[in-house]
Amino acid sequence: AKDYVVTATEALKLSASTKLYMKSNKIRVSWKVKEGDASAIDGYQVYKSTKAQKNYKFMGKTKKNYMDNKKNLKKGTRYFYKVRAYVEIDGQKYYSASSNKGNRIYK
Repeated sequence: AKDYVVTATEALKLSASTKLYMKSNKIRVSWKVKEGDASAIDGYQVYKSTKAQKNYKFMGKTKKNYMDNKKNLKKGTRYFYKVRAYVEIDGQKYYSASSNKGNRIYK
């Protein structure tokens, strides 16, 4: 069972998207599982950066399929987000590949 869960988690393909909410001053990052079985995962980790290719910082983890970014947003800055699923077995974490990079300019 463990092998299946690890393999299924590592094989997941996630698709991320973003939406700007002007009234509540936030960018919502949401994602869906495009391919694979996500029934056994423990949650998702979300990362953000102001550069497409590097400097991604851990934003948080969640069991939901979205996360709101309300902190440290600067007007006119484009933010990039990526998401990966994880499962923890016997204290060891296993990850899916990162999603595509969703991005949004904060206005």
